[in-house]
Amino acid sequence: MSLLRPETLQVVAQSLGLDDISDDCVRELLPEVELRVREVVQDAIKFQRHSRRPQLDPTHVNQALQARNLESLYGFSAPGTVKYKQCEDNDVLFFAEEEELELSELLNAPLGQIPLQPVLNVHWLAVDGVQPLIPENESVEDDSTCHTSIKDEAFVNNVDRKLRVKHVLTEEMQLYYTKVTDAVKSDDFELQRAAFSSLAQDPGIHQLLPYFSRFIYEEVKHSNHDLSLLFSLMRACRCLLVNQSLHVELYLHQLIPAILMCVLGTQLCENPADDHWALRKYAAKLVAQICERYGDKYANIQARVSKTYHKAITDPVCPFSTQYGALHGMLFLGPLVMESLLFPNLEKYYRRLEPALSSSNPNLVERLEAQNCLGILVVS
Repeated sequence: MSLLRPETLQVVAQSLGLDDISDDCVRELLPEVELRVREVVQDAIKFQRHSRRPQLDPTHVNQALQARNLESLYGFSAPGTVKYKQCEDNDVLFFAEEEELELSELLNAPLGQIPLQPVLNVHWLAVDGVQPLIPENESVEDDSTCHTSIKDEAFVNNVDRKLRVKHVLTEEMQLYYTKVTDAVKSDDFELQRAAFSSLAQDPGIHQLLPYFSRFIYEEVKHSNHDLSLLFSLMRACRCLLVNQSLHVELYLHQLIPAILMCVLGTQLCENPADDHWALRKYAAKLVAQICERYGDKYANIQARVSKTYHKAITDPVCPFSTQYGALHGMLFLGPLVMESLLFPNLEKYYRRLEPALSSSNPNLVERLEAQNCLGILVVS
């Protein structure tokens, strides 16, 4: 026997515009309607239990309806129990009890405040990784916004502070580092060859890798146009790259700038007649090897290097010696880089070379640099 009365189903059908529903149809629909209602209520109780709510409310019923891909109920989201009253003229109709409002009170009530128009305020959160000091950005040094500020002196005195652990090297490692760095900076060919061989093959120098990368960066930065020293530093860098026991990718942020200094440096030697072209070519080949080897781990490394080369090519202020290194760098990066970055600017770049290549140019150094750049364009 169904718990729903036939009159209830007839009232619902009439509210949907079905006035001519028969009694036989009502008797057939009652068990099906009750089954669906029971399923929805059971699902709603499950949502109530899982959400750990003490009572079943309309939100649980809506969640059960949504789980069955049914439309949610609207207008029944009251936090408390809704009171219903029976109609005086009909025993099967009920309505929600509502408070009666006086129209005079509504007319005499003060008008609400007009909401403000939406306004968008744009400001910079960071510029090149640095947060600008503007009122919209909270200062990281502001004590008022620090949730862990310690002001109790007694509490501070009871805190056990641990000193920062320093990277301690053994005496053997320190001696090895000193010997290798001295060999790199020396002019003894046999001593340098022994040091380079050790850097390329020794598997036990991984603890010294951060020191070697820092050494290469600092020495290149303060080389004072010492061409032989720069060559030795680039050879040492190559030995670190070919050593399979070292994780050089962790220190590329120091090695790549040092190598690019040797590729794009304005003046790498005191005498312009010295063979700084070989150093630029050697360093450009190192950059290409780094991009090929670590391009899978760092997807943007080749794009950033190519952008640096392209900027050197298109900058009219850059000397031809710098552009020579950039051209070699593009050549070693492959034909795709040449086609996308160099060839579209080839005509414009050649027009810049023409005055420097002219026999009437009194600057012989500039003419030689332009001829070397033209030679790379011919090869490419």
